[in-house]
Amino acid sequence: MTDDSQFEVLGDPPQAVRATEELPPAAIAAMLQAPSAPALLELLGITGQDHIELSAVIGPAVQDQEVLAEITTTANLLRAGAGLDVPEADLGAREQEHARLQERLAPGEGLIAILALVVSTSTVRAWHRERGLSTEQSWQVLADLGQQMRIHRRSSGRLGLHQLPWMALNWRGRLVHLGRLQFDLHRVGEGTAQERWMIGTHIPATGPLTPAAVDDSLARATAYFSTRYADLETGRPEGAPPFGHEFDCDSWLINPLLVEEFGAGSNLGSFTQRWELLSRDRADDSAAFFVFGARPPYDPASLPRNTRLERLVAQRLSDRRGWEVGLGRLVR
Repeated sequence: MTDDSQFEVLGDPPQAVRATEELPPAAIAAMLQAPSAPALLELLGITGQDHIELSAVIGPAVQDQEVLAEITTTANLLRAGAGLDVPEADLGAREQEHARLQERLAPGEGLIAILALVVSTSTVRAWHRERGLSTEQSWQVLADLGQQMRIHRRSSGRLGLHQLPWMALNWRGRLVHLGRLQFDLHRVGEGTAQERWMIGTHIPATGPLTPAAVDDSLARATAYFSTRYADLETGRPEGAPPFGHEFDCDSWLINPLLVEEFGAGSNLGSFTQRWELLSRDRADDSAAFFVFGARPPYDPASLPRNTRLERLVAQRLSDRRGWEVGLGRLVR
């Protein structure tokens, strides 16, 4: 549960939720070591080996006063505010200091940020509640932390987190998870007559991307955003689709090669064909990461080729034709 006395709701309809005070190191230590902490990790999607290894470093982390101070500083940045117009916590700016302190606890990256994320959910959960997400839906959104840790383990073989800007976006309250897909709120056309709020579409690595599942997610997104964010229709440019009905997607999956290789009726081809292609950019590393979990430096010739998708992407990376990501638009 969130403690309403900790927060101030700004605007009507709500535009942001702001924490009214910072938490001290003693409170952060108590939260990390509370009897309920293992259950909290599970709510955040942290399971299996990640749960075991993270639990083992909590004690040493809170006993090191410098490490605890940095966890506290980062946690208070993350919990300061959530909503439409709040500053994003710049976790990248603290990465070097985090890396220095993490050496005392375990090899790798992202551990200080993970512990800060664990104890800073109250503000974003309060925002979720203000904008109509149930408790279960709120935790589903935040369980992306565990998913990103699993992706990190897949690419590195160890405990950690490298998608820091993505998690900051999530804790800012701008991400929801509705069915198979995730959606974020962002502005497009800033500074022009076409400036407006847009719903961004994201594809977590959580299973098949079937047309039925995609249809269901898009329908849920239209219903949720057009109802719970109806105020974002105000001031929308003339001629723009109603808010809740316009989506964009910037992804390695928005690539016509997937239609050519797998056919328009395949899961991947069907997804690609939904989108009006607005632009494309060369992004080999994006494809290497999302298909193989590989991060630079990597040898394209050594990438696995067990599936048609792996063979297609690996061959293009190896022969330097590369892979393009596309920016797509969909109106429904």
